[in-house]
Amino acid sequence: MPPVVFFRIIARLRLDTRTQQILMPLVLFLPLVSLAIYLIPIYLLRRKAYARAQDYFVSSEHTPPGVILNSSVGYALKMATFGPFFVWGASADFWPAIIYSTFFALGVWLIYVVRRPMLAFMQSALHGDRSITVHDFIARQHGNDPRVRLFASALTVFAIFALVIGEALVVATFLKPILSDDAVATSVFVSGFLALMALYAMLSGNSGVMRSAQSQLGMLYLGLFGAAALLLYLLISAQRPMSPHSTFAIVFVAACCAAMPFYRRSVYVDTSPIRTANSNAGRSGREPLGARLFRRFEKILNACISVCAAWVIVLAAMQLYSDGLPAIARESAAALQTGTRLSAVGLVSLLLLPLFHPVVDMTNWQRLAAFEKDARDIEPSQRPAIFRGILRIYAIETPLMSLFMCMFGVIAVVAMATPSGADAIEAFIRELAAEDNAMASAALALLLVSVFAIALSTMSSLFSASLCTVRYDVLPAFWPERTSAAAQAGEGATRRLVMAGGGLYLVVIVAGFLIADAYLQISFASSEFLALLFAFYCAQLAFVPLVLGPVMDRTGAGFGTVSARWALVILGVSALMGLLAVTIYVATRNESWLWAAVPACLGSGFLLFVVARRWPPAAA
Repeated sequence: MPPVVFFRIIARLRLDTRTQQILMPLVLFLPLVSLAIYLIPIYLLRRKAYARAQDYFVSSEHTPPGVILNSSVGYALKMATFGPFFVWGASADFWPAIIYSTFFALGVWLIYVVRRPMLAFMQSALHGDRSITVHDFIARQHGNDPRVRLFASALTVFAIFALVIGEALVVATFLKPILSDDAVATSVFVSGFLALMALYAMLSGNSGVMRSAQSQLGMLYLGLFGAAALLLYLLISAQRPMSPHSTFAIVFVAACCAAMPFYRRSVYVDTSPIRTANSNAGRSGREPLGARLFRRFEKILNACISVCAAWVIVLAAMQLYSDGLPAIARESAAALQTGTRLSAVGLVSLLLLPLFHPVVDMTNWQRLAAFEKDARDIEPSQRPAIFRGILRIYAIETPLMSLFMCMFGVIAVVAMATPSGADAIEAFIRELAAEDNAMASAALALLLVSVFAIALSTMSSLFSASLCTVRYDVLPAFWPERTSAAAQAGEGATRRLVMAGGGLYLVVIVAGFLIADAYLQISFASSEFLALLFAFYCAQLAFVPLVLGPVMDRTGAGFGTVSARWALVILGVSALMGLLAVTIYVATRNESWLWAAVPACLGSGFLLFVVARRWPPAAA
């Protein structure tokens, strides 16, 4: 019997009503179990007291380079981009996703280019137990004025607030069709999800967040590869007609699933020992039982991911076998020759934001500080190669998986015969939930595992970055006695004060989500929603001239620094551009104004920086 005929017979086997009623609750049960599992490293790495602020807000344990790498990739794969990437794929509009992914890789490479001044600053800050944030770096380079640090930190807290709400809105988009469009149940579920995110970030500090995020990356790969394999299975069984775009998408996901096990060597999650505060591993060589069981689970997870990747390759080969290599190459080339419906200013934003945002992203600065703190345990001759390896895989894997999300959208709408458009995600989820066969239910469960893993790793990393910002930059401005060198013995009281502020911040985030979900009348998987988030990114993009100016000056480009007053002007005007774009959009409902926010922010910032450099200095 040919395999395609066998697949068609299996796919047509329907479940009875009772079995379907039993199976549907499992669709949510599996993702919830995956969330509970990753409370284990949070629990293991908790401490009652921390001697220094950096032990909680940077890292408390020895953090292996693999954990730093995986947590960075897990953070960068955001739900706010998954939605538009899915829709672009469903609409056969590949070039926006390709441009964004390519320039994100260049943005990570930019971090490597300017790494020396950044790492030197972090080494000095960690040695003196000072702030390791991008805001303190800007303030020290441009007049050492505390007002610059406070204003920059306020912009970061605002940007994180908007980004976390954006992540929550996209999660709600996935959940509403499954919860029968019950707005109250969706709001309660997402609010609980936000509370779980805060618990992840607050219980064990940044070490727990990085451990959890890198493990959630494994669940992301398992869910995404597994769901793609099941959709390919349904596509083969239904024998849907193929287009050039769907052929290219299948070729890409097969190539991606073949490349990742090769260069990852089937190690997607770092399984190094977890050093806890009370661990006696240094004396007896044994970890706590919970840590050993968790590491064993991660090893099994690595094997399962490779199996799912191999399954995708086999099914893709079966689908493409009859076409022949010349036809596959011809259709793939035709898919890439089609244009894009996104405006020119939108493409410029998709170029500029991923190019410049990684170097000013507070979460990346936390990861770099964790590497610099734990680099003391690495041979000096090996540090450059390890650092280069982290950034290399970060720059390759994040764009690769972003494009995988785009191609996943193509396969999804073809397999389920879902119409394309801004509401393609909701329509696809409804089709999966309505199907009365086990394959569709399993694909939906695995997709939700990926959704929860993406959202939780991104949101917990952002929340941890906001706590770090509050502790190092906001609190000293209002209570300097709490953060002085003489008060380091009372770090526990200071941390509790930061936790109280974090709890209040969580309440504001939940309230912001409920208001946005009720009154923001746009599709959360559309390019319009992505443009709105890009406008809020301008709060951090305002840092770019003030960060690149000093570090490029040290590399010989000759940009240099400006005064503290000019730094405040550059920050204020650049951030104002994003707010102005949102205001004009609300008044005109013209999406182009949202896309114009990023180039306007960066253009005004660099222009003011050049003016400040040429402005005659004030008399002493």
